[in-house]
Amino acid sequence: MHITIIAIGSRGDVQPYMALSQELLRAGHQVRLATHTAFEKLIDSYGLNFYPIDDEARELFEGDEGTRLLNAQSNAFLFAYRLRQYLTPRMDLYMQRSLEACQDADVIFSSYMSFLIAYSVAEKLQRRIVATFLQPSLLPTREFAEPTSPWLPRWPEHIRKTFNEQSHLAAGRFFWYLFSPAVNSGRQRLYQLPPLPKESLYATLPEHVDLILLGYSPLLLPRPQDWSEKIQVTGFWTLEAAPGWQPDAELVEFLQAGPPPVYIGFGSMSSQRPARTLELSIKALQRAEQRGIILANRETLGEQRLTPDIYVTNGAPHDWLFPRMSLVVHHGGAGTSAASLRAGVPSLTVYHISDQRFWGNLVASAGAGLPPMSRRWLTARRLAHAIQSTQADPDLRQRARALGNQLRQERGNDQAIRALQQHLMPPLIHEQRR
Repeated sequence: MHITIIAIGSRGDVQPYMALSQELLRAGHQVRLATHTAFEKLIDSYGLNFYPIDDEARELFEGDEGTRLLNAQSNAFLFAYRLRQYLTPRMDLYMQRSLEACQDADVIFSSYMSFLIAYSVAEKLQRRIVATFLQPSLLPTREFAEPTSPWLPRWPEHIRKTFNEQSHLAAGRFFWYLFSPAVNSGRQRLYQLPPLPKESLYATLPEHVDLILLGYSPLLLPRPQDWSEKIQVTGFWTLEAAPGWQPDAELVEFLQAGPPPVYIGFGSMSSQRPARTLELSIKALQRAEQRGIILANRETLGEQRLTPDIYVTNGAPHDWLFPRMSLVVHHGGAGTSAASLRAGVPSLTVYHISDQRFWGNLVASAGAGLPPMSRRWLTARRLAHAIQSTQADPDLRQRARALGNQLRQERGNDQAIRALQQHLMPPLIHEQRR
């Protein structure tokens, strides 16, 4: 079966689809990953089939436009509005390249931000479509609120459940309102298709796709009973180090020179105030009297050992690095959250945008980390206090270790393929035989 995955977003948004691509290849399918040119070298290093949907060398959150996005902080509405400003002038190119990438596809996979494009391509080419999200957004349920929604106090259960369902519906309508106009323009001029319906399809999404795969763990958030059977929660889609990858010799030497250090890194968010973030991280580690590894923005600082107790890296595979840490301080992206949990070490989420707080709350609720902190209010003193709290809490470390063991047994990559074969393959094979 030929599969094209269309993924739009930061590295944390794209990397799980690389893991999914690998598993699909192992299952005997032909896979193409259509995404940003900024990830071409990374995707090539895994031997995956890449197709560019743009020509930009920068990642989503880099440069002036990326900084403007990050400055929205935890205001989900402002972030979505600025994301529309970023994506709208690029939409025609995304849609044209996506159509090209899917010409020989039997099935099209969409990510969260590429869904409207993928849905339109599938309609144009009359192909099957699988929606694949990394979090439970835009799928109404009464059991929990939409990840970007405001926190609701412990009100009576019937009010809370109504709010939960309405938060998903409202988010779907808002997303539809923001992004459907640009997609409709491309549908008419590039695809010769009528406009999308005025009413959001997200309210009844299972009726409009063949399958929905959610790449997070049901151990953190159980699958709601009021969801359609088409919605499958598979577990995290995890990516191992690229074949032949070797850590920097100085990094290995640093790790061997003392007790497990604290990792501080904010992934794609590292481009926001990089010098200030580096200074804050160093001060926090010194206050807490801990060794540390800090992820630096590539344009700010090269990989090096700053002091005997502080090492700056431009990146290392999380599955290799995180198990060697005593604490992982990160931004709360879905992929990084999964890697820190699977590593079996405590974590602290310093959220930069709204949905990252959602992951931080889930980690804390699972007993594997501290309550999330806002990047806006982060200081060296607060971070140092949080680091010291984890080092002094053996129960926290034990809970994180136990959850990590459970998650490593989950094998979300395999579960995704099983769900695909169970729900999609038999009818697809039947259609091909006809």
